[in-house]
Amino acid sequence: MVVKNSKRSISKEIDLSKSKEYVNEVNKIINTEFIKIKNNFIKKFNQHPVTREIDAGPGASNISKTLSGEANLFSFIGFEKSENPTNNIRSLFSQIFINKVVVKRDGSALNVINYPTTEDYFQATPLPWAPGRSWAKGIEQGISGLGFFLKESHYKSRSGVGIQIKNKIRGIEFKPTQYLTSLIKDFEKDILILNSTNF
Repeated sequence: MVVKNSKRSISKEIDLSKSKEYVNEVNKIINTEFIKIKNNFIKKFNQHPVTREIDAGPGASNISKTLSGEANLFSFIGFEKSENPTNNIRSLFSQIFINKVVVKRDGSALNVINYPTTEDYFQATPLPWAPGRSWAKGIEQGISGLGFFLKESHYKSRSGVGIQIKNKIRGIEFKPTQYLTSLIKDFEKDILILNSTNF
């Protein structure tokens, strides 16, 4: 996604776009604040209970509270025990950058900021057993099968500590929780604040 926005006019008498000092200072301010926003987004992602739970692997506790403590996300979703599923999301962070800052005559600045959309992240997070679906999207909308999940070591288990069985063994359901969609909305709010800043 690309975000564009113009700053409010600073001067009507001077062509500030011709001032190297002014242009450099505007670029410095925007880039410094943008890095803070990007780093904050990444920090929130890394600290999110869902991220931490999946990163902890098949032996994790259900700190996201999505499974009522009956399993953990890594095993329930069915990742291979050697996988690092959240790295698919982190690989897209390099696509978060300032494409261009154009300072206009009146001192206003046009910022062009690129970043992946929620759909981009969903496409990068396919379910192991259903490539056309996203596990990250499932975190927010729900993933079926918790009632049929048996937490035990089994040779057919991808993670090594859980399998889906034919008979339902519990009546509880997956509890959806806000994840990437919420983080991206917060990021976009911060970008809008940056784009409305006066110099």
